[in-house]
Amino acid sequence: MFFDKLRAGAQGTVSKVILVLIILSFALAGVGSYVTRPTAEVAAVVNGDDIGAQALENAYRNERTRLENQLGPQFSQLLGDPQYVAQIRRSVLEQMVEQRLIDQKVQELGLYASDEQVRNAIRALPEFQQDGRFDNERYLQLLSRTGMSAEQLRDNVRQDLSRQLLLNALIGSGFSLEAEAGWLDRLNRQQRDAELVRLPLAEFSTRVELTEDQVKAYYQQQPQQFQRPEQVKVDYLLLDANAVTASDIDEQAIEAEYQANLTTYSQPEQRKVAHIMVNKGDSAEQEIKAISERLAAGESFAELAQAESDDVFSGAQGGELEWMEQGTLDPVFDQAAFALTEAGEVSPVVESEFGLHLITLLEKRDSKTKPLAEVRDTIAERLAQEQAANAFYEQEQRLAELAFEFPDSLDMAAQELDLNVTSTDYFSAEDAPAAFNDSRVLTQAFSADLREQGMNSELIELGSNKALVIHVTDYRPAAVRDFDEVRELAREQTLAARARELTEQAAVELQQAWAAGEQQAWLERNGLAVTELKDVTRESEQDPAVLDALFAMPAPQDEPSLHGLALAGGDQMVLKLNAVSTPEQPSELLAQIRQGQSGLQGQREYLSLIGALKASAKIEYRQLTAQNDNF
Repeated sequence: MFFDKLRAGAQGTVSKVILVLIILSFALAGVGSYVTRPTAEVAAVVNGDDIGAQALENAYRNERTRLENQLGPQFSQLLGDPQYVAQIRRSVLEQMVEQRLIDQKVQELGLYASDEQVRNAIRALPEFQQDGRFDNERYLQLLSRTGMSAEQLRDNVRQDLSRQLLLNALIGSGFSLEAEAGWLDRLNRQQRDAELVRLPLAEFSTRVELTEDQVKAYYQQQPQQFQRPEQVKVDYLLLDANAVTASDIDEQAIEAEYQANLTTYSQPEQRKVAHIMVNKGDSAEQEIKAISERLAAGESFAELAQAESDDVFSGAQGGELEWMEQGTLDPVFDQAAFALTEAGEVSPVVESEFGLHLITLLEKRDSKTKPLAEVRDTIAERLAQEQAANAFYEQEQRLAELAFEFPDSLDMAAQELDLNVTSTDYFSAEDAPAAFNDSRVLTQAFSADLREQGMNSELIELGSNKALVIHVTDYRPAAVRDFDEVRELAREQTLAARARELTEQAAVELQQAWAAGEQQAWLERNGLAVTELKDVTRESEQDPAVLDALFAMPAPQDEPSLHGLALAGGDQMVLKLNAVSTPEQPSELLAQIRQGQSGLQGQREYLSLIGALKASAKIEYRQLTAQNDNF
């Protein structure tokens, strides 16, 4: 009865009007999706050429990986600073803009790396070498693993080489005058005689007498020294999946995995061949025919390859190539190589994209499959990892759902997942519990939004099958500690500050006494002594700060050349330069110095080019933010 009434109502005028409006809304929405189809995001436009946001994101991820490998755990802490992350992104984008400007200049100048240069560069890449030689199998495996085609690699290498042509021209054009290099050489070998007096901070600390009022005054004048950082109390749930061991995996599952992936454990037939290649040209057919006749007459294939093959890499090895599998080389070459049946058999002339070939079979390896017993442990370990990851993923998803559905507390999530809620005492970012030793966790713990809304955090993945959800239960803002609480610290800092003042004042007094010729009496009153420095060079075993100061001082003229220097730790030093000795003749290092100066000049030329290209270019930077900085 209900459906009869519904069908009857659908035939009415009002229903038809509503139906027409619904159809129109869907139609317009469909048209709108074509009209307003989003365009690819652009990070910057350089003289009309777009730098895509995805390209920027890829370059940014590569730079993050490089910095993480270089800086280690310190990098995770730096990532907690949004300004640092933004700085990395800006730097990467700026490098991409400069690279695009260089590419445009290369194209304008018509610089182009040849095919031979590209091939040699690819074969020289260490990633593709085994025991110092190009390994074709490794080359193909790495290309397959990275999802890059041979054509893409070729184009990328060609682009890099073309850029290098321009850079080499710039750097190679730098030069240094012999007189400039000679002056630098003589300055580098300059020797100086000096005297120095060290004024230890510890010595002047014993002369300080402090009153309670002085300590309180310092406390009031330097409140930032006695600041208690902001602190939070937190409840949290830590999801730490129990590892599944290989012994937990069922034998039937191992057998099934083995049978389903037999090709993974199979080694296809392999062949080692040698070839003689003649580059294509007007006389190529006659040359390869003549070589074929000499082979038929009994000459050695290896000796002919060394003497006649245009493939110089393999020719030096008697034409020998690496072990190959079917389908890995040029199709025509591949087919001819696998058509040979006996060692020593020579193929007819084969024409590939590289030239004309004669191929001989050296050795064969039949296809084989590793037995289950040989790979069982590997399969079991992989299945254990997969099961642990799957179990963790399910728990992780459920924890995220429960934390969101019941945002005021972690109790419900803890109850369903059989986890314990852990509560902390007050802590700051500097003394956070071990579970919070991650910049992402600390960012959430001290987030104003999270504590003001009184909600659970989003799920934070910590890696290694660990995840965390937190709930801020209390907050204490940063504040100056009471004087009674920091009395001893205030006394120590007041003492140190007063000792520094006395030490600095003493250094000024010593310079004045030295200038007046009264330094000996001053030194005796203060229990200090002079240390003499003779024939000091820039490479002498001295504190680098002392050497820098000594060689920056002007040579003594009518008045003593004096300089005060603050050392690490608070000590002061007074230097008196007595004599400067500069060699008159250049050394045997002159040519090396001149070459180094030429290189520096070339680098300056490069920076000047970049500056000029930027000044004349039309560059538009577009504001982009990372979609997710926690990958």
